[in-house]
Amino acid sequence: MVSLADVRAWNPGALDEICTLLQARTQILVHEGDDYGKVLPVEGWSGPAADNAAEQHRALMRQLDTVAAGAAAAGKAIGQAADAITGVQHALTNAEELARKYGFHIADAGGISDTFAGKQPPADMHPEDRERTHTQLVDEVAQILRTANDIDTDLASVLDRAASGQFGTGNESTVAAAAADGVKDPGLTLPEPPPNATPSQNAAWWATLSAAGRNILLRDHPDWLGNRDGLPGDVRSKANIARIPGERADLQRQLEEAKKRVDLVKDQPYPPPNMLPDALADVRKIEAKLASLNAIDTTLAQGNRQLLTLDTTGERLKAAVAVGNVDTAKHVSVFTPGFTSTVDRSMPGYDRDMYNLQQRTQVLSDQYGDGGKVATVTWLGYEAPQNDDVINGNQSVASDHLAQTGAKKLDGFLNGIGASHEVQNQPLHLTALGHSYGSLTTGIALQQSTPVNDAVVFGSPGLDAQQRSDLQVPQGHLFSAGADQDSVPKLDVANHFGVSPYDMSGIDRVSTGDAIAADGTPLHATHTHGQYLDDGSTSQYNMAAVAAGRPDMRVNYVAPPPPPPPQQPTHR
Repeated sequence: MVSLADVRAWNPGALDEICTLLQARTQILVHEGDDYGKVLPVEGWSGPAADNAAEQHRALMRQLDTVAAGAAAAGKAIGQAADAITGVQHALTNAEELARKYGFHIADAGGISDTFAGKQPPADMHPEDRERTHTQLVDEVAQILRTANDIDTDLASVLDRAASGQFGTGNESTVAAAAADGVKDPGLTLPEPPPNATPSQNAAWWATLSAAGRNILLRDHPDWLGNRDGLPGDVRSKANIARIPGERADLQRQLEEAKKRVDLVKDQPYPPPNMLPDALADVRKIEAKLASLNAIDTTLAQGNRQLLTLDTTGERLKAAVAVGNVDTAKHVSVFTPGFTSTVDRSMPGYDRDMYNLQQRTQVLSDQYGDGGKVATVTWLGYEAPQNDDVINGNQSVASDHLAQTGAKKLDGFLNGIGASHEVQNQPLHLTALGHSYGSLTTGIALQQSTPVNDAVVFGSPGLDAQQRSDLQVPQGHLFSAGADQDSVPKLDVANHFGVSPYDMSGIDRVSTGDAIAADGTPLHATHTHGQYLDDGSTSQYNMAAVAAGRPDMRVNYVAPPPPPPPQQPTHR
């Protein structure tokens, strides 16, 4: 078994030199071998001696073929190993830097010790962050050793097979053809992602791959990468964009089959009562998915976008689109919309809102914050309840079923962004934004451990929480916004969705009324359920301040004065 000490000692440069030398020697062998292959037969020479010489010549050529094929395969594998080692060593270097940053030490055997044991960690180092980092380091070390052993095993196998003459058939027409057969051998294989992996395990797997290996997977297996939480946003986006033509073609095929089923039902004299409506519903569902792909194309055409999720399974297509680069941005906000939201109808409008919010947040970050780059994400990675669901009784907006399902996906997505930044030792300030039913989904997700630093819920019917401590967001960093004419926060849903975030102690309510920004710019009020993200509004400004890491610049809600008591009638 390979140890971390072995990985540190590996020398890819030496392997590169061996690879170059072996390839040069193989070329000499090919050239000289093919010249030797032309020695016989000799014109006019026949008889027992000629037959014996021919047999010896054929035997030597078979040996040359095997040696050339083995040398070519070994040279390729050694070059692959040299490349693969760079990825593993880079991952180990990053893991060691991350460990030092959070007060851990990685031993040669792979164990992780706490250098703060018996001491008090720095005040600005939160215990939750250290716990998450420890988990990340455990996953990274395990994956580094897994990939290192995979490299070692694959290379040893190729060298052993070459030494025992298992490459080449011995029947190639030339030595050059034998060497070409050797090169066709796959050599080292890329390790597949761990099964049922967590975001941190996915991030660790990707971190151990070399640049060449990553490019091969992007080319050959975009389906492995696009929706894998923990991978960099740029990788997910490239993979998902590459998948769009195939997904579109598959949906077109499904649509043609669905329309044929409709025609078959119509041809039946007495079809069962629900058969035609169900067949037509299938057609509409597939058409909506195709329209969703069109909406994604329109959104991506705006430029500076990343397609972080593309899921065509289920009743409706799911997607997540970022404005900006989530890999290089320090301040990342993830917005989860609510009731009636779909990719085909809602993505372009929400993307415009996220663009405006990204611009506003970047200004605040540059002028009043740390200057970190900003990215905003429209996360439609779950199926929000629709009017038809309520009408048909399939799902009720008063049920948290879809929110519970969506929260599991949102939790993975948020942790994936954190893990990707963590494994690259990139700073991250992550904000969760939830609107309407999406705030319920967000609230449930935030009851699990995530790297979210701040959260804002607006137009919220509830968070499925009974008390502030249920929500895993740092104290002083959870905010609610409710417009004066928005009926959703006023709904009596306590039995369904927990204590209202507008009444829960420990959640700070921000203003949605007219106000003045920090730079003196007037901000306008929002009044209805759909106006919270309006550009230039107080609610948008508050979200931007929080997302920029400056929640202290928010405009707080001021409760209106109570109405005066009724005047008592006077009697004369």
